Amino acid sequence: MRYVKVKAKTYNDAMMKLRMEYGDDAIPISHKYVKEGGFLNSKIFGKEMVELTAAIQEKKVSLRNQEKKQHVDFRVGETPDERKILASNILSSLNSTTVTAADLPKADAIISTMAKKNVESSGVVENELRQISETNDTTLVSLKRLEKEFSELKEVLNGLLKERQSTARHNDSDDEESYLEPCKEILKNNDYDIEESKLILQEVKNSMSKEDLKDRYKIEKTLKELLKSKIVTTGPYHFGHKKKVIMFFGPTGVGKTTTMAKLGAIYALREDRSVAFITLDNYRIAATEQLKKYAEIMKIPVYAVNDQKEFKSVLDKEKAEIIMIDTSGRSHRNELKISEIKSYADLVDYDFEKILCVSANTKKSDMQEIFKSFDKIHFDSVIITKVDETSAIGNVIDIAEKFKKPISYFTNGQEVPNDIVLADPENLVNLMFGITGK
Repeated sequence: MRYVKVKAKTYNDAMMKLRMEYGDDAIPISHKYVKEGGFLNSKIFGKEMVELTAAIQEKKVSLRNQEKKQHVDFRVGETPDERKILASNILSSLNSTTVTAADLPKADAIISTMAKKNVESSGVVENELRQISETNDTTLVSLKRLEKEFSELKEVLNGLLKERQSTARHNDSDDEESYLEPCKEILKNNDYDIEESKLILQEVKNSMSKEDLKDRYKIEKTLKELLKSKIVTTGPYHFGHKKKVIMFFGPTGVGKTTTMAKLGAIYALREDRSVAFITLDNYRIAATEQLKKYAEIMKIPVYAVNDQKEFKSVLDKEKAEIIMIDTSGRSHRNELKISEIKSYADLVDYDFEKILCVSANTKKSDMQEIFKSFDKIHFDSVIITKVDETSAIGNVIDIAEKFKKPISYFTNGQEVPNDIVLADPENLVNLMFGITGK
């Protein structure tokens, strides 16, 4: 028997080349990966090739000579358990925490080495193999069994590699979940439900590398940027040469009167604009008296009107640059009263800004209904009140995004005119994260 070596790009190509050149009598024994060519033939940057070693029948010998030859035990592992133990040892030899497909060439080399040692331990060395000239049935069966066992061993090794990779992926997933946990808490505190949180966190994960997902600071920063991208703000209200009318409405007790007084003070005292107040709230005497007290201090005229005719007359006759209208609080379930506010709003022919005031400490389910009910008035923007009375404002921000309504201001106290802040995505997200900045 003689031995030949065949080189090709892949193992399958090498087997095909072996069969074409030497026929079916060629018996593959082992294969390894080698480099060929390269820079100045030094194998640097050389191409990786498969080198297949095979045994070729030369001549038959007599049975007497066959009996004289020592039996060759090509066993790599007689049982599946033995092969699995061998594969496990190979994995340990790879000295790698995470095993990938790139390690398979290395694993093949280890298998070949271990197989060679197994053969040598049976008392047969490579020189003796080259001297064997017979090819009896026992030797052929042994060689074919060796090839089969190599194939089985590789399958076991591949299985263990996949198991190791699956475990590594599972561990990575667990790590990601632990790093995302603080962000889950932030979203939960801001009244995002489980499904909404999953979608947002999935967006965060999709926009980050696996390495960055191990950095909680980078995760938090990415979440902030994502939330900021979902927030729309108006900036300060715009005033031209025409009369500007601003109407405030919303549920009972959200602080509409105080909010209007704060903005009125800013325009009248800080920006030196002419301002007038109109109140449609004739149900709460205390609210009207409160507004009159603010107006007296700021030297702003105030009108308490009782019907639409009087309302229209005041709008037309008042010469102030800015007319601010306070309405009585209305339950979002009272459609008749909301329609009444709309009937007043429909009379305004000037540059008109309709503002919905909502309290930050309102439940998200109620907030949804409030936006839906008052949207019949086609409000332009939102002022969030009482942010100092809650730990987060994501309930308002999420609903405002769903209704495509920008946020103009938020209030964080009762002091006039100081406790009102022009909204921008940065400070709103900081409030969601519990950073007040006050």
